[in-house]
Amino acid sequence: VDQSLWVQALSFLAADEGDHTEEIREVLRHVEESSLMPLLMVIEALQKNPRITVGDVRPYLQSQFRKLAESVESSRGKASESVETSRAKAWQDRQEIARMQQEIVSLRTQAQVFQNTKCSQCSLTLEVPAVHFFCGHSYHSYCVPSDGGCPKCSSEALSRITLKEQREAQARNTEDFFKELQGSSGEGGIQAIGEWCMFGAFDAGREERTE
Repeated sequence: VDQSLWVQALSFLAADEGDHTEEIREVLRHVEESSLMPLLMVIEALQKNPRITVGDVRPYLQSQFRKLAESVESSRGKASESVETSRAKAWQDRQEIARMQQEIVSLRTQAQVFQNTKCSQCSLTLEVPAVHFFCGHSYHSYCVPSDGGCPKCSSEALSRITLKEQREAQARNTEDFFKELQGSSGEGGIQAIGEWCMFGAFDAGREERTE
């Protein structure tokens, strides 16, 4: 059966001035089961016949409103989950930054003993001249890149610093947040809020108010 025939049947029955309450209810049942028409379009079609009352189509309307309520609750749950996940990530980032800061203080205030016997790059026995880094890695002089940084840590440290700077900058730029939020809808808006929570946008505002 061509499902579009149910849509045409509803339009025909709604436009006819006769009493087609039972027929309309049956058509609406098929329309709902197959999701053939959105609620607003159905209401617009039914408005053509002044004889049709809310009571005539109450079962259909109740079912549609119940689905809308369930959809809203589901969206709220997803929004809450997204925000909580983003906050957890932001907390982990802050913990990592705090750990790095503690390491810096330790390196500045405590003596560092280098006891490595093998190169951290090629795993061969260290020979003089050797290069030792405060991160704990040691290398042959020829295993250290021209930039003089620790091969094991430099790329990782750079990515962390870049990530921190990006998130701090975005957390301060709330104007972009509202622009992105206005340009999003539905789950897109929820995702935007979640991502900006991860950047610490809302935490930054809260910290300013407490100072």
